[in-house]
Amino acid sequence: MPITNAWVFTETKFKAEEFLKNTGNIFRLVSQRPYVSKKEPDEKGVTLTLQITKDDTDYGVDKTTGFKRDNNVLNTFDVTILNNKERLDIQKGEYLRLLDFIPEKSFVIGFDLILRFKDVEKVNVKTK
Repeated sequence: MPITNAWVFTETKFKAEEFLKNTGNIFRLVSQRPYVSKKEPDEKGVTLTLQITKDDTDYGVDKTTGFKRDNNVLNTFDVTILNNKERLDIQKGEYLRLLDFIPEKSFVIGFDLILRFKDVEKVNVKTK
């Protein structure tokens, strides 16, 4: 008989360093909202929805179609910044860089990512 509830003993890690390198660690702010942990109310920050602006990752070729797999440019993802602030001084549409990934507070559950960072930095990007 297999181990019951084996998920308790397993974990999947997010390769933050590789992700940040391949995306250039520059993202466009889509939205922000305050965050307070339900388990640890002293853990506060801001949850951001970010748009990926660059992706140099080679995802290979789809075995079924033979076409090259699409990258993540223009896709969005959520990330929580645990900096004890309710709002960042960055406006929608502006660009930022993620700082100090917190692996012990970040999780991968199935295909869902729960990503935590300590802070962000506003980045000035020249647009055409």
